[in-house]
Amino acid sequence: MVKIFAYLFTVIYMFFASAGILQNGADNWALDIPVYEGGRICDEVYLDGSGIISDAEGPVGTESRMELVKYTTAEEYAQYCDELEKSGYENVFSGTTGGIDCNAYRHGGKLYYTYFTVNKNEVRIIEDNNTRSFEDFGYSCNEGEGVTVYQFDYPYADFGEHRDEEIYSTNGMMYIIKLADNSLIVVDGGSIRQSSDKNIDECMKLMRKITGTKEGEKVNVALWFGTHGHSDHVTFFYKLIGYYHDEINLERAMFNYPSLSLVEHDERIDMYRNRLGELYPDVKYLCPHTGMRFNIANTEIDVLYTHEDAVNALTGKTPVKNANDGSTVCRITAAGKRFLVTGDIDVLAQDKILSIHEKDEIRCDVLQAAHHLYNPVAVIYDYADAEYVLCPMSEGRGAWLPGNASARLFYDKAHMLYAGNAMYIIEMNRDGLRLTQDRTDCVPYDDSSMNDIH
Repeated sequence: MVKIFAYLFTVIYMFFASAGILQNGADNWALDIPVYEGGRICDEVYLDGSGIISDAEGPVGTESRMELVKYTTAEEYAQYCDELEKSGYENVFSGTTGGIDCNAYRHGGKLYYTYFTVNKNEVRIIEDNNTRSFEDFGYSCNEGEGVTVYQFDYPYADFGEHRDEEIYSTNGMMYIIKLADNSLIVVDGGSIRQSSDKNIDECMKLMRKITGTKEGEKVNVALWFGTHGHSDHVTFFYKLIGYYHDEINLERAMFNYPSLSLVEHDERIDMYRNRLGELYPDVKYLCPHTGMRFNIANTEIDVLYTHEDAVNALTGKTPVKNANDGSTVCRITAAGKRFLVTGDIDVLAQDKILSIHEKDEIRCDVLQAAHHLYNPVAVIYDYADAEYVLCPMSEGRGAWLPGNASARLFYDKAHMLYAGNAMYIIEMNRDGLRLTQDRTDCVPYDDSSMNDIH
């Protein structure tokens, strides 16, 4: 339906534009890149985020910027891309992911990322002033082999033994993925109430154990992926690198946090970005945009949604009111099996995703339950058709949440894996999924400092 309406409005707009009744708004063009010919250029430029640089004190002047074009066509987009190359813009990436046709260009040392949304007849052109590494960000090895996903078993608050919310967390999320080359992908990092000194040590022990890394050797984290700007998704990792930065080789970081001037984020996010820049000044940083596809070891990562997709292409305004709907959604594929990471998306982001991509792009083998089961994103649960749903929440609290009710419409209890019950381990291989469970000696919050650097 979205595609039909987009097509009709595009035809109507093109008729009036060809008659000279409507102008395409080229006078509004603000980026230092050739103006887009065709469609209707948005009156406003969207101020993107500031990457690793904290914007807690306001815009820092190096934010990325995005131009939006409505009522355009695939042919006009292809013609624009041809014109860029004729003008000396070097195409360094082209791809199609779901409902997205995308290209990236280098010119004058800058990275420009462009993409056409097929179902909506919209183009987004991003002057990316923050990505440090693009062409050489990913790498490949042992293609076809599987990976192992660990849902870290923090203590979570429930309505039984762990009811004290001063020391037990009601949320928090962190996944560790072991790759074929013995390195790791870490997704997010839990809340302050999960960040006891004991738990930090237990996590380090776990990473050494699963990679076989001995004392005195560094654990290799090939990628840290942050879904969105809330502290329960970064604080544990913030403290982990503060304590163990000499024992962790962090090669890459990937996140796309909106500008604080437009969408809120937690103070801990700015503290984390400062710490990341201080402890890992040479980290390869990528700001992910929808349609990007790259490899990390034997995984293929597809970016399916960022806060940029929610921006209205006519007004340049975003309906996103908090960081949850600004979550970056990625699909991680290994050995033909898919792990869909949804962060904390709510219904707004769900609807935006479904307006871009067809059902098959949502299908996965392992699904991360959105926003700790708080949000009723029922269509995502339906379309995913996953074998397992990883739930970063206690079963006791989760049972009362709207997202849990939505998920249980499509999944029985045996396939809902609550992090408060055990450390669930899923091996994703060509021959299927293998589920096991373990337990670490994690404890409630102990009032230890978050800010020490050892």
